[in-house]
Amino acid sequence: MKLVVSKIDKFDNEAAFEDALIAIQSFDPERYKKINRIKPLPEKKRVLAAGMLVKEMCEDLAISDPHINVDEHGKPYLNGHPDIFYNLSHSGQYAAIVYGDRPIGIDIQEHKDLNESLAKRIMNEAELSAYAKDVAITCRLWTVKEAYSKFLGIGLSYDFTNCKVDFCKKIITDTTGRFRDCEFREYTIDSSKDDFDSSNLYYCAVCF
Repeated sequence: MKLVVSKIDKFDNEAAFEDALIAIQSFDPERYKKINRIKPLPEKKRVLAAGMLVKEMCEDLAISDPHINVDEHGKPYLNGHPDIFYNLSHSGQYAAIVYGDRPIGIDIQEHKDLNESLAKRIMNEAELSAYAKDVAITCRLWTVKEAYSKFLGIGLSYDFTNCKVDFCKKIITDTTGRFRDCEFREYTIDSSKDDFDSSNLYYCAVCF
C-alpha cells in the first residue's frame, strides 16, 4: 500500500497549472472535462492535483496505456488491471491517493467544526453524546467513516451511524453485519508554516 499526498499550491503558478491541465487532457479526458466545468479555482486545482496523482501512480506502476473508469457508485478503477486498487480524496490545500493490491479507501478532511446536521449524519447517538464538543474526535470519526464507505465502494450512500470505530485497535465494524469490517490507519498533516494552528491541521484516514 502506498499513500501520496500533494499540496495544491504548486498550481498557483499559472504555467504549472496549464502544463498539468494539458497532461490531464490526454491522460484522463473525462477529468479534463470535469475540471473545465468547475468554476471555483481552488476546486479546479484540487481535482487537477488528484488527476495528476493518478497519472504519477500509473507511471510508478509502469502502466503505459491506462484506461480509467468509474463504477456505479463513482469509485475509480483501472480497466484491465483488476489487481490494482486505488482511491482519491481532496480537501482544502491537499489531494491524496492511496493504492495497492486490495480494496482500499481514503479520506482527507480539514480540522473544522461539524454543523449539527452533518454531525448527526456521521455519528450515532453514543458518539454524539461522548464527542459532540470535541472537534478533533468528530473530524477523525468523519474521516475514518468516509474512508470506510469508500473502501466498501458505496460512498455517501452508506449510513455512517451504522459503523463503530475502535481507535485503539484501528478497526471499523459495521454494526448491522451487512458489510465487512476493515482495518484503518490515520495520519495528520500540519500545513502551517509558522506556529502551530489547528486551522491548518488536516486528518487523513486509509481503510483496507
